Amino acid sequence: MTIKNIVDLKPGELETVELSAVTDHSYMKVVAGGNPVAGGLTSYQSSDGKFEAGFYHGSEVTLRITGWPVDEFMYFLEGQVEITNEDGSSKTYGPGDALVMPRGFKGIWRQLGPIKKINVSYPAE
Repeated sequence: MTIKNIVDLKPGELETVELSAVTDHSYMKVVAGGNPVAGGLTSYQSSDGKFEAGFYHGSEVTLRITGWPVDEFMYFLEGQVEITNEDGSSKTYGPGDALVMPRGFKGIWRQLGPIKKINVSYPAE
């Protein structure tokens, strides 16, 4: 029998993460923000490698998202993000706010300055 213990999520560990350049991917393109940087930390990954929980820290940046690859829950710790849906509606999220970005989301993600968030993701297959 394998013993499973609770995994603590410690936002302070994000301070040790080295930030690197934000680059384009098949599902997103950097459209503004100078030389944006970001970094992440996976605090937990399920044994099948699909479910992940961790943290993200990033600088000011605007991204055009053309098909988000996972279902992702986000809880914002610091900073603000303005998200504009494909239909043109938008909302700003900040500390204490939470959302789910579904797999396939298309729109604009604009970090209004540095942000930190907890993220939990699972690929919809």
